[in-house]
Amino acid sequence: MINRYLITSFILFISFILLSIFIAQTSFNEDHPLIILDKSVNSFFSTNSLNDYFSQFMVYVTLYGREYFWGPILLALFVSGGWIGKKTAIITGLSILILVLIGGEIKNIIDRDRPELTNYAYLLEKESEKSFPSGHALIVSAGATGVISLYRGTLRRTIISLSLIIEAALVIYSRVYLGLHYPLDSLGGIFLGSSITFLLVGFQNQIDILSKKIFYIIKAKIVK
Repeated sequence: MINRYLITSFILFISFILLSIFIAQTSFNEDHPLIILDKSVNSFFSTNSLNDYFSQFMVYVTLYGREYFWGPILLALFVSGGWIGKKTAIITGLSILILVLIGGEIKNIIDRDRPELTNYAYLLEKESEKSFPSGHALIVSAGATGVISLYRGTLRRTIISLSLIIEAALVIYSRVYLGLHYPLDSLGGIFLGSSITFLLVGFQNQIDILSKKIFYIIKAKIVK
């Protein structure tokens, strides 16, 4: 039987590799049409006025929409989401852990500088100088992919998963809106974050069996 999750993971990962090669090769070519478009979109958003509620909302989204949001969400799914919630939290958490470990190294390899137009920088904590891929896009896309792939089956779960996807989309959008990333940085983060999660989801049966064995052993020791 064809594992559609593994196929999707492979396609997304190849897309990320191709995009990474393109970014690395054109980093000194400011005249490339796609690079011009990428920077033009970033400039358009990052020159917006600070004196509006939406801009302030975007600042809050980018500050608290990643680990401060997804950490408690995964914990809540693990504790109160039944076995499906536990499996979702485990697989998504593993994916995020992998991305945290490799994300910084990939940024150093690609070596793309962040945008210069960061009107909101003084409102935000200092971040790394490298831009590709977006770390926020990596994490929230991994989270959104995990919940929409695994946490479903009832109307309540579907509503929760769709709400989390909207949250992830807002975080990704906020990075470009605030001038902290180019659109292609976010696209690269989506490609890689989703591909890693789909890879783990493709092995969900094996992870499911291993997790149940571990929980059984822990439970047995607690009972003793």
